[in-house]
Amino acid sequence: MKRILLMLLTALLPCITDGQTQNDDILSFDSKTVEVKKTKLNDKFGLADSTGAELVEPKYDDIGGFDVYTKDWALVKLDGKYGFITNNGFEVVPPIYDHIEPFDLLCENWAEVSINHKKGCIDKNGIEVVKPKYDHIETFDTRRLGWAQIRLGKKIGFIDKEGHEVFK
Repeated sequence: MKRILLMLLTALLPCITDGQTQNDDILSFDSKTVEVKKTKLNDKFGLADSTGAELVEPKYDDIGGFDVYTKDWALVKLDGKYGFITNNGFEVVPPIYDHIEPFDLLCENWAEVSINHKKGCIDKNGIEVVKPKYDHIETFDTRRLGWAQIRLGKKIGFIDKEGHEVFK
């Protein structure tokens, strides 16, 4: 009888929790972000909606605040690499970058990213518009309108605002 009762409870437990996960902690981001909460389980972070239903399983080493880099995105860290998730839990930029600069510093709607000390750019759609292969990318419009100077080894050239390169 005890065995049957235990099997019945095990089968019904997911129904009782109604999609909610068991977390060590549920944390608020800030007073502006009330629809999404950061969850913590075994020192990993995820997301839950306002009812407690899991949006992202706790797998990240950290999740930053939303709307810091761009609207509805939060910076995530996983195994020392950075990317972005949206406030509905979609991983719009996978955590593959060593560093991500804020958007709009280098070029409007772009953020500089780096992998192994090589620089590139992503846009606000999460698309890698310039592959991380340059040693340096200068701010756009510094030397020529619509272009940024780039350096790759001893070669110097330019990229335009679509990511096309021109070397001398």
